[in-house]
Amino acid sequence: MSRIYETGAGGFIGRNLLAKLEGVTTIPHKEIRTTELLPFDYFYFLSAYGNMSHHTEDEKIVQANVLDIAHMVSQLSTDIKCFVFMSTSSVKLPMQTMYSRTKKAAEEILLAVMEKHNVPVCIVRPFSVTGVGEQKEHLIPTLIRSCLDGEHMDFVPTPSHDFIDVDDVTNGLINLATSGARGIYELGWGKKHTNEEVKELVEDVTHRKANLTEVPHLRPYDTKHWVSTNFRSRRFGWKPEKSLRDSIEEMVESR
Repeated sequence: MSRIYETGAGGFIGRNLLAKLEGVTTIPHKEIRTTELLPFDYFYFLSAYGNMSHHTEDEKIVQANVLDIAHMVSQLSTDIKCFVFMSTSSVKLPMQTMYSRTKKAAEEILLAVMEKHNVPVCIVRPFSVTGVGEQKEHLIPTLIRSCLDGEHMDFVPTPSHDFIDVDDVTNGLINLATSGARGIYELGWGKKHTNEEVKELVEDVTHRKANLTEVPHLRPYDTKHWVSTNFRSRRFGWKPEKSLRDSIEEMVESR
């Protein structure tokens, strides 16, 4: 059996991934900087900080997204099968944040290690991950509560996202790792849905209207063009399977 490490196993994507793997040693976030690794085959580095609105401490963002990865990278050897790093598609946006810039810095560190030492490193940029278990603060869970529970929400109709189900993302991670993929890969459909289209889907699935107030903006970095354009991950046989409607229906049914 392969020895596998995973960080971020308590998060939305991490929990889903953990359920699909065997022989996993999880490393809690607070222990990353002190952990000494045993020889391993696969490492899934999914831990992060700064991707939620309440993650505002710059020092923690740098620690989680740069210094923690540097500690792990210092222990890599060329005989591993794959080191998978979960980055973010927001590194491609016109407006950058502390979170996206530190993720980009980690990408550059890993690429340098891969090139200098020939270590198999796979950097993954997922797009807007949704599905059962998604963080309650995100758009779709909030829309579902708005429709079913009458919760009021502020709403911006125009931004677009490339939504992909968490099951498709974790299947993609495993596929890339076991294929020994190297370099940068995106996980997305290559299709964009506006917030307005998402609202209409949720209303159609729930047969209820959302309780909302339209506002001009909520997040300064949102855009109409947040969509995957890199389909290198599909050369290994992976492709997304669940439509956005599939994801929403499952999320509603799981309540």
